[in-house]
Amino acid sequence: MTNPSICRRPLLSAAITGCVALILAAADPLSAAAEHPASYAKTFDAHWERLRDDYPYFELYGVDWDQERAEHRPAAIAAENDTEFAWELARLISALPDPHVSFLPSMETVIGKWSAPDADVRFLERRLFVMEWPEGGAPEVPSAFKDAAYAYPEIIKISGEDAGITTDILVAGPVGTTLDLRLRWPDGTEQDHQMQRPETPNLPPPKKHFGDKWLVSGKVGSIGYIHIKTFSPDMATLGPDGKMTTMLRSALADLADTDAIIIDLQGNGGGQVAASDPFLGHFLKRSKSYRWGNSGGKRRVIRPQKPRYDGKMVAIVDEGSASGGEWAARILRDAGRATVVGGRTQGAEAAVHTSTGPDGSVVKFSGWPMVEPGVKPFQEVGIEVDHAIPLLIEDARKLGIEAAMEQVQRARMTKAMEIMGAPASSLEEFLKLAKV
Repeated sequence: MTNPSICRRPLLSAAITGCVALILAAADPLSAAAEHPASYAKTFDAHWERLRDDYPYFELYGVDWDQERAEHRPAAIAAENDTEFAWELARLISALPDPHVSFLPSMETVIGKWSAPDADVRFLERRLFVMEWPEGGAPEVPSAFKDAAYAYPEIIKISGEDAGITTDILVAGPVGTTLDLRLRWPDGTEQDHQMQRPETPNLPPPKKHFGDKWLVSGKVGSIGYIHIKTFSPDMATLGPDGKMTTMLRSALADLADTDAIIIDLQGNGGGQVAASDPFLGHFLKRSKSYRWGNSGGKRRVIRPQKPRYDGKMVAIVDEGSASGGEWAARILRDAGRATVVGGRTQGAEAAVHTSTGPDGSVVKFSGWPMVEPGVKPFQEVGIEVDHAIPLLIEDARKLGIEAAMEQVQRARMTKAMEIMGAPASSLEEFLKLAKV
């Protein structure tokens, strides 16, 4: 994610942390079949069965997994080439509207052969909107919006499939082929639009790295600020978990003399609990435990760590906060240590499992739900926010996306400062830290 206030991505992206990637392609009639249909059946069944056995949210999302198999398996087995098979398997996986669900076809299928348009797509109010089109790829704007600077149409279908959190980038396919979109404009008008994929392969995309800006900290007067953009060591440049934990503790130590701290988790798509739990322990007065899994659960305990920080705390979250980024705020809130401010988080509560098919394709999915007695689940709904300050498409269309993001960031920071008792004159200095 390139901005802490929102889940932003090009129309194609790798599967990450808060922002989910699902690659889907239309059939390529020129591609020779690389596998016998029996191999397609073996791969399809391997993924379907693994999800059948380990995926916990079929009922939550109202998905009949047997029916999905009956619908997609015959077409998958009858595929005439690898791309057509990948299309049908992705359609199966995309039936699960879960932020943790992702699908990547085998590298032999995509590398050097597939591409996707580079459009700026944002996930607002749990819907997909196009903020900027690639050169030459824009649709004919309806007459009612000819003079509108920020009409921002919603994508409602991609290649005939309903668009959603696991289908926002169902746009990848053989280089030079076309992509069908169905758009909805602000007045409800719907429009079909066709785009051409680039002639130059751009898959797989480069791995996401935050570089040396994954952790930003500072202080303004007696108030500290820490922006943690990931809990995944391989998305930073600092190596294994121990190093990441050391850096988090060092940033906190620099703020030990402050009266209050803002923990900014906007855009934090999660990562590893081995990195986040020890850091969170510095804020707890007593141990906090939680369990994963349906069969009794695998228990983890966050133990108080020394030195303990006892000052006031506010956690800021947004539409891009997911998984471990949500849990960090949730744990601090449930422990009575932080007030949570911001937008609705993605609602990705479970630990991630991986299914690797015989052909090398990979499906990632929610495998272990949280089962702690008395803990309210937040899968799909997001965590509880004490002061909701969402980023709205109405504001984006009125002001432009960048101005709307700046407006909501100012509102969230102002509320955090109000809770902390910080002087209003400090706002600009906090915003400078937030922009790093």
